[in-house]
Amino acid sequence: MRKDRICNLFKKAGAVAMAVVLTFSLAACGNQQEEKKADISADEKGNEAEPAVKEESSEPEAVSEEEPAKIALIMQQGGLGDQGFNDTAHAGLTACKEKYNIEFNAVECTDTTQGDTLIRELCEGGYGMIINLEAGISSNMYAVSQDYPEIYFVAVGRQLQYNPVEGFEKTPDNVLESYVTLNEHSFLAGVAAAFAATDGNTLIDGVGQKEGCNIGILFGAESVGFYQYGDGFRQGALFYNPDANVYIDYTVGFSDTANAQTIAENMINNMGCDVIWTCCGTAGLGGLQACKMSNAFGIGVDSDQDEVQPGFILTSAIRDNSTLMEFYVSKYVEGNLSQEEPDVFNLTNGGVDITDMSVISQYVTDQDKLKELQELLEKCRGWIADGTIEVFDARRASVENDGERLDEWMETSGKFVTLGELE
Repeated sequence: MRKDRICNLFKKAGAVAMAVVLTFSLAACGNQQEEKKADISADEKGNEAEPAVKEESSEPEAVSEEEPAKIALIMQQGGLGDQGFNDTAHAGLTACKEKYNIEFNAVECTDTTQGDTLIRELCEGGYGMIINLEAGISSNMYAVSQDYPEIYFVAVGRQLQYNPVEGFEKTPDNVLESYVTLNEHSFLAGVAAAFAATDGNTLIDGVGQKEGCNIGILFGAESVGFYQYGDGFRQGALFYNPDANVYIDYTVGFSDTANAQTIAENMINNMGCDVIWTCCGTAGLGGLQACKMSNAFGIGVDSDQDEVQPGFILTSAIRDNSTLMEFYVSKYVEGNLSQEEPDVFNLTNGGVDITDMSVISQYVTDQDKLKELQELLEKCRGWIADGTIEVFDARRASVENDGERLDEWMETSGKFVTLGELE
């Protein structure tokens, strides 16, 4: 499947009539955007019946042009309101209602131990495609997919080759995998963070002025996906300033804004951090608030969060779930879905990126410094595209190189370069 397909998504045919949004209510997983219980077969005692035995099918059927396509979205914990991962996916599906004949239902799984139940209830609710953002129930999705061969399942940001699932050596025909190069836009964010934190690079008087180059990252959990984020970010910071210190802490969840604010305040006030990257869902909004209160720079995640705290958000590392949603919806309604190979969303085709800093530019007191940073970031994009810079990918290394991490790669691969070596 060609990688440049993503660039053509918004050239599809004009909008069709808006479909009715189905609502859904789950006992195990709450806080849904819309609430209406799916039809589930049950015995006379009110217990959920075993799924009906289904005839084998090599491919799910194409969607009828006359009937609206029914799509379900399982959101990451934290639900709507994160101004990032979940919200961009929801916005993408909402936009698709204007372009394609679809109905969609967005639900949040607040308890990952109930993933199997949630996915099966959606399957029984008549949805032809189920898109999963919650990594904690990915193994449930792969397992349930075998019982519903007529339904498509989209594993956002997951590739079986680099995310092993017990019992699956081959991706099922009805599971669509995507690979998102989280390391690439994280690298750019790391470069921007190190630039702003380095002594002498004053972008805004009074903001991010602590001695040394100290940067903090808040992650929602410890996982190979966050390693991919974190190692790419650290490589970018060290590329610009080899003396940069990057501190990582975990909010242990994606919704506790108060906890994230406390951690960020400690990093700024006690560890001397000038920049905090809040990569932890809804909780990250608390970290961005701490940046404003303590005169530090924040970096947003997943969507353009530059206006969350105007004048304090340096940039945002965007993972464009909105575009990804339309990519799969358009193929689904046209009957063109296939798992020939994972779909790759990267820096080159626009699947990931950072913002253009147009918001922070309104507050910058040294425009020459901002221009210097923006020109450097543009050079980095080109160096990544042509292979001059190889950005370490912890997700691939976890399988291909027995769990290798950035520090070992920098010491042994001979592929790590610094800005000083390229200029």
